[in-house]
Amino acid sequence: MDRNKMFAYHQWAAVEILKHIQSYGEEIYTREGANSFPSIEKMTAHVIGVEKLWLERMMGNKSPVFQQYDVSTTEKAIQAFMLLHAEMELYFASLTEEQWQAELEFTNLKGDHFRSTREEMHFTFINHASYHRGQATSFLRQFGKEGIPLDYLYFQKQNR
Repeated sequence: MDRNKMFAYHQWAAVEILKHIQSYGEEIYTREGANSFPSIEKMTAHVIGVEKLWLERMMGNKSPVFQQYDVSTTEKAIQAFMLLHAEMELYFASLTEEQWQAELEFTNLKGDHFRSTREEMHFTFINHASYHRGQATSFLRQFGKEGIPLDYLYFQKQNR
């Protein structure tokens, strides 16, 4: 799949899930539930921090530090994702195909060493976020709320 389409889908899905959660009120966003994170808010802080790590790795930083974002409300989370994604878009647009395919070395937060292309890193962080959007839906169901369809087909249908 085309990288630009994949990233556009990722941007759309990140905002759509947060807007949907926002429609239920901030209490749902911060409510604690049974999952690998205590709340959607804490999970969101993890996702955006990890996305920034991947951007830093893609930019050649071999050992980036996890950055905290203010995602204390759904609105702040939406804005934070939009700003980070704009930064990512600018960087991605500057890369040549050769740079997308070049292997970079990095060390993860556990100290494990890896070699990956930027293209592989790109897929990795998008896949990671999709996994956590599924967790957000799991939280919503625990709280008696409905999720929304975020499959690529729905993005494609809205953005043709």
